[in-house]
Amino acid sequence: MTPKNLTRRDREYLISIFLLNGHEYPVGPAKLARKRNMSRAGALKKMKRLERCDVGEYIPEKGLKLNSQGKKIVENEILRHHMVENFFQKSLDMDFEDACKEAEKLGFEMSGKIIDLIDRHYGDEIESECGLDLEPPFEPEDVIECPWCERVLEQELSER
Repeated sequence: MTPKNLTRRDREYLISIFLLNGHEYPVGPAKLARKRNMSRAGALKKMKRLERCDVGEYIPEKGLKLNSQGKKIVENEILRHHMVENFFQKSLDMDFEDACKEAEKLGFEMSGKIIDLIDRHYGDEIESECGLDLEPPFEPEDVIECPWCERVLEQELSER
């Protein structure tokens, strides 16, 4: 498997693991299960899948630790969400809350071509209303105030 095989849900789990400092330390299935309100067995299965996708390493008795490719995917998803959110605000005159909610529905699904067009059109004008500096690398403490990241961590997106 390659990162191209990652589903939306896989990417949400990657973000959750990152927010639990999984780029620095392995995140155990029990911790992920508690945060995402799922079974430990389900979290372990997801972690093994992410390992097969080459975005992290599952360390027995410890958990999944993201590798550089996994972290890069997370940073790309965070940027993608904020670019789409900002596009909705600037182009459609949406308020922040509505733009954020629409971006969480569509951001994962928009093609790279659309994201590139948004970047070319708005580029330096893209900003984050939740206070995120949109220059990676990101650390969990940089994005934890972002309402969208908080919803990803608490598994509120996939349930919609």
